[in-house]
Amino acid sequence: MTQAAGAGAKPAPAGNGPSMSHIRRASPPQAVQKVRDNFYMVQLSITESPSGDWRRLFYDAQQDVPPDFTPRSIEITGTFLRFKAEPASVEQKIALIDRWMERANQKEAAMALRSEGQREKKQELAREAEELAQWNARWAKL
Repeated sequence: MTQAAGAGAKPAPAGNGPSMSHIRRASPPQAVQKVRDNFYMVQLSITESPSGDWRRLFYDAQQDVPPDFTPRSIEITGTFLRFKAEPASVEQKIALIDRWMERANQKEAAMALRSEGQREKKQELAREAEELAQWNARWAKL
């Protein structure tokens, strides 16, 4: 199955941000089960099993979500995403999934940067507290 040019169905390349890996689509969609007439369970693989934070961001941090296809309608199991769809809607849904994955990647990267900044700040405060304690110990005999 080929992707239509300009349809936005290609996965976005892993972009800028910290050195953490970005989760991307690793396979084209595949019909794995017929649910009912002209309605299928569609599966695609992703590059790695997402963390709990990433899953939460994927499910909850999206914008412009169509009411008939929400992130919560996608089952994430290990390195597979599964959803139900009519064949005519698969290309559009894949484009949405790619966009949602990229947004979850961006949000997770931003969280990691904040966490790293907080860790560095705590380390700096601990170094300052140690320095003050050394001076206070030295001056205690004055």
